Amino acid sequence: MPLVCQDCLTTKKKQVYFFQISKKFKGNSYKREIRQPSNGIHVDNWIEAIHLNLEDGVYCQNCESMINEMFLTPEEKELLLDNRRETLSFKETPIEDIVAKIKTVSGKVSASVEQYSVPRKAAEFGDLDFPLTNELSSKLKKKGIERLYSHQAEAINKVRSGENVVITTGTASGKSLVYTIPALETLLKDADSTVLYLSPLKALTRDQLQSLDMFDDHVTNENSSFGYKTLHIGDKKIGVGVLEGGKSDSVKELTYQSARYWLTNVHYLHFILQGAVHFKRKKDYIRFFGNLKYVIVDELHAYNGVLGSKVAMLLRRLRSLCKALGTNVQFISCSASIGNPKELAEEITGLKGVKGFHLIERDGSPAYKREILLWNPGKLEQESENRTRRAPISEAIEILRTLAGTYKKLPKTIIFYGNRKATATGSFELNNAIKSKLGEVLESREDIPTELFSPFHAQLNAYKKQELMDKIKKGELVGIVSTSALEMGIDIGDLDLCIMIGYAGSKASFLQQAGRVGRKGPGLVIQIFQEDPLEQYYAANPIEFMEREAEQVTIDIANANIVAEHMQYAAHELNGKLASAHSLFKVSAARKAEGFETKMVEVSRGTWELSTQELKYNNLLSSSKVYDVISQQGTNREILFEGVDEKSLLRDYHYGAVFLYNQRTYKVNRILPSKNEIIAIPFKADYTTRAQINDSIYIVEEVQRDNSNKLLEIGRGKLEITRRLWGYKRVNLFGGGSSELIEENNMYPVKYFTEGVWIQFPEIQQYDGALHVVEHALASAIPTGVKCSLSDFSLLSSSNLKEFNSIPTIVCYETSGGGAGIMQTVSERLFHILKKALGILKACGCANGCPNCTHLSICERNNETLDKGGGIELIENILTTAEVKMEV
Repeated sequence: MPLVCQDCLTTKKKQVYFFQISKKFKGNSYKREIRQPSNGIHVDNWIEAIHLNLEDGVYCQNCESMINEMFLTPEEKELLLDNRRETLSFKETPIEDIVAKIKTVSGKVSASVEQYSVPRKAAEFGDLDFPLTNELSSKLKKKGIERLYSHQAEAINKVRSGENVVITTGTASGKSLVYTIPALETLLKDADSTVLYLSPLKALTRDQLQSLDMFDDHVTNENSSFGYKTLHIGDKKIGVGVLEGGKSDSVKELTYQSARYWLTNVHYLHFILQGAVHFKRKKDYIRFFGNLKYVIVDELHAYNGVLGSKVAMLLRRLRSLCKALGTNVQFISCSASIGNPKELAEEITGLKGVKGFHLIERDGSPAYKREILLWNPGKLEQESENRTRRAPISEAIEILRTLAGTYKKLPKTIIFYGNRKATATGSFELNNAIKSKLGEVLESREDIPTELFSPFHAQLNAYKKQELMDKIKKGELVGIVSTSALEMGIDIGDLDLCIMIGYAGSKASFLQQAGRVGRKGPGLVIQIFQEDPLEQYYAANPIEFMEREAEQVTIDIANANIVAEHMQYAAHELNGKLASAHSLFKVSAARKAEGFETKMVEVSRGTWELSTQELKYNNLLSSSKVYDVISQQGTNREILFEGVDEKSLLRDYHYGAVFLYNQRTYKVNRILPSKNEIIAIPFKADYTTRAQINDSIYIVEEVQRDNSNKLLEIGRGKLEITRRLWGYKRVNLFGGGSSELIEENNMYPVKYFTEGVWIQFPEIQQYDGALHVVEHALASAIPTGVKCSLSDFSLLSSSNLKEFNSIPTIVCYETSGGGAGIMQTVSERLFHILKKALGILKACGCANGCPNCTHLSICERNNETLDKGGGIELIENILTTAEVKMEV
């Protein structure tokens, strides 16, 4: 039901726009616009309006009459509530005072804290080789941008001169102008030219669409949410549209037909290319790809591992199509700080040794002061075999409770916490603890919000994600507990405090997450280390943690199955025939893929042709089934999570699984494979469940063996992994008590193929306890040299594996199905990784092993049979032999 002004209704005036006044926030008068297009009520952001002396309420825009609340439905009243909460600002309260207060907490809980200060940095400016057009320069000046930073000017000059550019300056350094300015220049100059923006996330494309408002002469609020807009710049018009799954057909139709600036993600580009020649919109595709000038690859560092390997093939297909249509595209790429940005950009686009990329890494943008605390939880009085230190989430709760108790409010906060389950349980615990503390210090319990923190992760449905991002920007949430899904450049407003629970997995991720705060004022970052060995090693070596080199990002452009699959797609997109395939793809690798040469035939030297015109496209990242998790009560259905693959189903959403959503517990009671649905019902419980998984291994093919070291042999090849659920545990939501094991026998196992490395010790008699310690030490050391996390690979050690002839063996394999390039790097850098593993073991002073050096939280054997001394001796013997060999 629409809002209605009785006065205007009587005089038959058109009623669409209203506005709302509220003095709830800080006691000041704020105003927000209310629009009523055909699809319901839309409210804009609050804007301070001290000059308006009106009571709180909703007013008609035409006659400024207040709308009587009697005419509002309960749903409208809920929508029009002012849910903003005043937060603790580090601009108003000196950050030094905040840090001092937090350090008193460390004393109470016996935590060790190292403090690092990142000083405020002044801006460095640069000049363009020739000036911007008046239309663009005037828009920048309206936003207060009088001059470009040095890195922006250098990048734009290089792009203008025809070079491919990769830029790695810090978060919020204005990287978007590096590609937006050249894109708009070419779109304004050449009426046929087109530009493609690619991101790893849907939310980034929406951010880009909204950011273009600053260049539009006629900004309209509807366009950004609609997904298509026409930019009016001077006397020129430029169509810009979002292409992604879930957008309405009308948005896509407008974009295909009229837009010259397409905003999409790599997954949807894979779908777009599928129809580039054979689709009904053939003329639209030819118009766009035949005139493509720039391809913008945002968040380049996100394309590591399997995704990066497949994106490398995707961009080769894009180049192949554009070349066939008569154009050679130019690339502009943005990345976080990684160890090999230039090399990655060249490898992922296939332009290594051709045109190459110009790297820009000196950051000219200004920065506010940031304080970084490296926090290691204190030792427990009652230490156990499984835990010697306080839980990191308990430390985060204690920090925030102290701030709430001292200041009666909290800073705007983002908490990064490892996985989806952790974000749900972490936000649940935080809400309970902080609301309890605020209840003690606030005079009125009405001032305590119902929700302070919400979980955020990739499997939330698109509507829920947007709702949470809007709430944090508007100040209706104090904080978000997120997986790494929010470490990239999605706009969620100004934040003051970032807490990382556990190591982010790479220096690039640490810097990205830390860069979430201190954008428009001082910021505080707290890295809370967990009890895993690598994190305890960094806690003991804080200087190394802060000053270490960024990790290398790995992809595998020679993975036989990936290359073979995408060569077929490339040929299909060119009417079945791919010429000069070797200039884009590793054809020798594709030949090794099973059945490839029956699907494609080399009809002449370098030209390959599909054997059939029918070709089924797999999803870019996963060829397995994906499910939606649906809450069903009678006829009411709500999608809770999207894109759940079969491995996640087995781990998190099996029959009987209990999980959290919106601070409530749900239980899985049906799985419908034919509909790709997991049905859950609200279920009152004080626990969630944790699956117990094990893997069995079968060698499909050995592609490499190195037996040059007399103590060990290294094999690498293709493995078949069978993953089984053998039970699950109850994990209490409110702490205390031991988990209860419940047997689970009715789930089918999940099988997948992957890349693996196996290390065998044929000449020595070694107990499983020593092997187990080396397995854990390798797991901790691998992420120090390769940009990956513990979730990207698995390890297994035993002296009784029949598949490996019962020789003492450690097996390492990629959990995502192979193609990440991790295993090749592990085999190439094994002795370097072993040196780091030895350092991690020796960094702890214990004699027999403990959670700080030999235990892993993910160990399927519950950290039993660990022989620290034997593990150290084994690694030392291997390294000594390797060094002797190198000296000879």
